[in-house]
Amino acid sequence: MMRCFRHRPAALARRLAALLCLAIVASPGLAGGAPRVYDAPAAALGGAAELAVPPPPPEYQIEDLGWIEFAYHPSTRDRVRPLIARADALRAELRALLGREVLAAPVKVRIADIPAELDHLVPGGLGRPATAVSFGALRLAVLSATPRLGLAAPDLDRALRHQLAHLALDEATGGAALPRWVHEGFAVHAAGDGAVLRAQRLCVAALRSRLVPLADLEASLTGARETTTSIAGAQASDVIRFLLEGDRRASFARALDQLRAGAPFAAALEASYASTSAELELAWRADVARRYGFLPVLAGALLLAGLLVGGGLAVQRLRARRSRPLPAPRRRPRAAPELRSRPARASTAQLVATLGARQRAEGDGDTDVPKVEHNGQWHTLH
Repeated sequence: MMRCFRHRPAALARRLAALLCLAIVASPGLAGGAPRVYDAPAAALGGAAELAVPPPPPEYQIEDLGWIEFAYHPSTRDRVRPLIARADALRAELRALLGREVLAAPVKVRIADIPAELDHLVPGGLGRPATAVSFGALRLAVLSATPRLGLAAPDLDRALRHQLAHLALDEATGGAALPRWVHEGFAVHAAGDGAVLRAQRLCVAALRSRLVPLADLEASLTGARETTTSIAGAQASDVIRFLLEGDRRASFARALDQLRAGAPFAAALEASYASTSAELELAWRADVARRYGFLPVLAGALLLAGLLVGGGLAVQRLRARRSRPLPAPRRRPRAAPELRSRPARASTAQLVATLGARQRAEGDGDTDVPKVEHNGQWHTLH
């Protein structure tokens, strides 16, 4: 059974425009090659730099900071404004990593509301599922604010860091063709993507002696579905971390200079670090053993066990205090019946007579002389 689909004029126009852009990009006489997508770097910056970036849709809002231009869907404004505020800080971080001024030429960032809009923001469309990608020849980064089906919601801050790191490394090397693991490893390291999960993967691989040799890292990374959290991706970012750590950062900057001058990657690395590729790999593996080997894992496990035991004891004490019965309230003892019965109070006349008798007795020194009371008066007998 065949179904007929009627295309709307606007949709048909967009399809024709996309096919036209694709034809322009594929034409060697006009473009000189396809724009670089960093998930599959192949071409140099040269001829493809003249490709035009499609203008953003008319409803997009534009924020131009001079060195970077943001164009974003209005529905993403609350998530994009913090990115705009931190853009200068991101460039400063990349400058510190690479040891030189980067992202000097204008960079364009497009942030779509849904992934389906990404195909209309780049020449010819992406042609594959993605929520963030960058093009070195176009100095363009496109991101989606919402995920594709079955994926977690994208972190726009990390996604922007990741794509800007690709563009900065490409600018620092003059568009030199680098191995994919170098580009992806640097971007993951600069963005801090999945740091905890990457450390876990490296720890397991180091304990099981399953680290991938650097010579096979490119093929392993190409076959990985998720480069950020795979063993190959974790290893690639950790190798870049090792090459940039401490005093070795100056050697990495010298390697960038040699790559910019046209030296192959392996030769530039060996000359800058004064070591062969095999020696660099052995030094990195020794560093991995110190970081993720048996002793660090044992110390971490003991610390975790101590925290769990201490937490368990604290919970038990708290529960014991809560379950302990409260003391019974104290009651005042009742007085005995014989103590509660008090004698009747004397009348006022009796108290006056008694007090008067006491005063007369105290004031009269002749207590031995007999006295007689008559009509309320006392008379002494002589």
